[in-house]
Amino acid sequence: MRLEHRMNATEQAIAAAGNLLGDATPFAAVPYFWTDQYNTRIQAYGIFPPDADLRVISGDPSNGRFTAAYGHRGVVAGVLGWNAPRELRMLRRLVVEHAPWTAVTDAGPCPPLAVDRCWKNIRPRTLGVYS
Repeated sequence: MRLEHRMNATEQAIAAAGNLLGDATPFAAVPYFWTDQYNTRIQAYGIFPPDADLRVISGDPSNGRFTAAYGHRGVVAGVLGWNAPRELRMLRRLVVEHAPWTAVTDAGPCPPLAVDRCWKNIRPRTLGVYS
Protein backbone atom coordinates (compact mmCIF):
# COMPACT_ATOMS: atom_id res chain seq x y z
CA MET A 1 0.00 0.00 0.00
CA ARG A 2 1.37 3.40 -0.94
CA LEU A 3 1.21 5.95 1.89
CA GLU A 4 1.83 9.57 1.04
CA HIS A 5 1.71 11.41 4.32
CA ARG A 6 4.32 13.34 6.28
CA MET A 7 3.97 10.96 9.25
CA ASN A 8 4.87 8.03 7.01
CA ALA A 9 8.00 9.84 5.85
CA THR A 10 8.98 10.56 9.45
CA GLU A 11 8.37 6.97 10.53
CA GLN A 12 10.45 5.70 7.58
CA ALA A 13 13.35 7.91 8.65
CA ILE A 14 13.11 6.66 12.24
CA ALA A 15 13.04 3.03 11.05
CA ALA A 16 16.01 3.61 8.72
CA ALA A 17 18.05 5.18 11.52
CA GLY A 18 17.16 2.30 13.81
CA ASN A 19 18.26 -0.24 11.21
CA LEU A 20 21.55 1.58 10.74
CA LEU A 21 22.10 1.31 14.49
CA GLY A 22 21.34 -2.42 14.55
CA ASP A 23 17.58 -2.54 15.21
CA ALA A 24 16.26 -5.34 13.02
CA THR A 25 12.60 -4.34 13.38
CA PRO A 26 10.90 -4.32 9.96
CA PHE A 27 9.17 -1.11 8.92
CA ALA A 28 5.40 -1.54 9.01
CA ALA A 29 3.57 1.71 8.40
CA VAL A 30 0.07 2.28 9.75
CA PRO A 31 -2.12 4.17 7.28
CA TYR A 32 -3.27 7.49 8.75
CA PHE A 33 -5.34 10.45 7.69
CA TRP A 34 -6.90 13.49 9.27
CA THR A 35 -9.03 16.36 8.12
CA ASP A 36 -10.63 19.39 9.68
CA GLN A 37 -14.09 20.10 8.29
CA TYR A 38 -15.31 23.34 9.83
CA ASN A 39 -15.65 22.48 13.54
CA THR A 40 -15.06 18.76 13.08
CA ARG A 41 -11.73 16.93 13.23
CA ILE A 42 -11.78 13.46 11.71
CA GLN A 43 -8.79 11.16 12.17
CA ALA A 44 -8.23 7.52 11.33
CA TYR A 45 -5.51 4.90 11.68
CA GLY A 46 -5.51 1.61 9.80
CA ILE A 47 -7.72 0.31 7.03
CA PHE A 48 -11.49 0.14 6.81
CA PRO A 49 -12.71 -2.81 4.74
CA PRO A 50 -16.32 -2.48 3.59
CA ASP A 51 -17.29 -5.69 5.40
CA ALA A 52 -15.61 -4.74 8.71
CA ASP A 53 -17.49 -4.77 11.99
CA LEU A 54 -17.89 -1.40 13.69
CA ARG A 55 -18.02 -0.66 17.41
CA VAL A 56 -18.20 2.72 19.10
CA ILE A 57 -15.60 2.65 21.87
CA SER A 58 -16.12 5.99 23.57
CA GLY A 59 -18.42 8.97 23.26
CA ASP A 60 -21.61 9.18 21.26
CA PRO A 61 -21.90 9.87 17.53
CA SER A 62 -25.09 11.86 18.12
CA ASN A 63 -23.06 14.26 20.32
CA GLY A 64 -20.41 14.77 17.65
CA ARG A 65 -17.52 13.31 19.70
CA PHE A 66 -16.60 9.63 19.65
CA THR A 67 -14.04 6.96 18.84
CA ALA A 68 -14.80 3.75 17.00
CA ALA A 69 -12.96 0.58 16.05
CA TYR A 70 -13.26 -1.50 12.90
CA GLY A 71 -12.72 -5.25 13.18
CA HIS A 72 -11.87 -7.47 10.25
CA ARG A 73 -10.98 -11.17 10.26
CA GLY A 74 -10.71 -11.25 14.03
CA VAL A 75 -8.38 -8.27 14.57
CA VAL A 76 -8.71 -4.51 14.97
CA ALA A 77 -8.11 -3.22 11.45
CA GLY A 78 -8.71 0.49 12.06
CA VAL A 79 -9.73 3.13 14.57
CA LEU A 80 -11.62 6.34 13.87
CA GLY A 81 -11.85 9.51 15.94
CA TRP A 82 -14.48 12.22 15.51
CA ASN A 83 -13.46 15.28 17.51
CA ALA A 84 -11.48 12.97 19.79
CA PRO A 85 -7.77 13.31 18.91
CA ARG A 86 -6.41 12.47 22.35
CA GLU A 87 -8.49 9.34 22.74
CA LEU A 88 -7.69 8.17 19.23
CA ARG A 89 -3.97 8.50 19.82
CA MET A 90 -4.27 5.99 22.67
CA LEU A 91 -6.20 3.56 20.45
CA ARG A 92 -3.64 3.57 17.62
CA ARG A 93 -1.75 0.75 19.33
CA LEU A 94 -4.75 -1.56 18.82
CA VAL A 95 -4.08 -1.31 15.07
CA VAL A 96 -0.28 -1.41 15.37
CA GLU A 97 -0.37 -4.56 17.48
CA HIS A 98 -3.14 -6.25 15.48
CA ALA A 99 -5.12 -6.57 18.71
CA PRO A 100 -7.79 -9.27 18.68
CA TRP A 101 -11.28 -7.98 17.95
CA THR A 102 -12.38 -9.44 21.29
CA ALA A 103 -10.19 -6.83 23.02
CA VAL A 104 -12.70 -4.26 21.77
CA THR A 105 -15.92 -6.25 21.96
CA ASP A 106 -15.28 -7.65 25.45
CA ALA A 107 -14.13 -4.35 26.98
CA GLY A 108 -17.51 -2.62 27.07
CA PRO A 109 -18.06 1.11 26.57
CA CYS A 110 -15.45 3.58 27.70
CA PRO A 111 -16.22 7.18 28.69
CA PRO A 112 -14.50 9.95 26.72
CA LEU A 113 -11.10 11.04 28.02
CA ALA A 114 -10.75 7.77 29.94
CA VAL A 115 -9.60 5.65 27.01
CA ASP A 116 -6.11 5.28 28.44
CA ARG A 117 -7.53 3.75 31.64
CA CYS A 118 -9.97 1.51 29.77
CA TRP A 119 -7.27 0.04 27.52
CA LYS A 120 -4.49 -0.21 30.09
CA ASN A 121 -4.52 -4.02 29.87
CA ILE A 122 -3.50 -3.92 26.21
CA ARG A 123 0.27 -3.67 26.13
CA PRO A 124 2.06 -3.16 22.83
CA ARG A 125 4.95 -5.47 21.98
CA THR A 126 7.03 -2.54 20.74
CA LEU A 127 6.60 1.17 21.18
CA GLY A 128 7.48 3.53 18.37
CA VAL A 129 7.72 7.27 18.51
CA TYR A 130 4.04 7.56 17.65
CA SER A 131 2.70 4.79 19.89
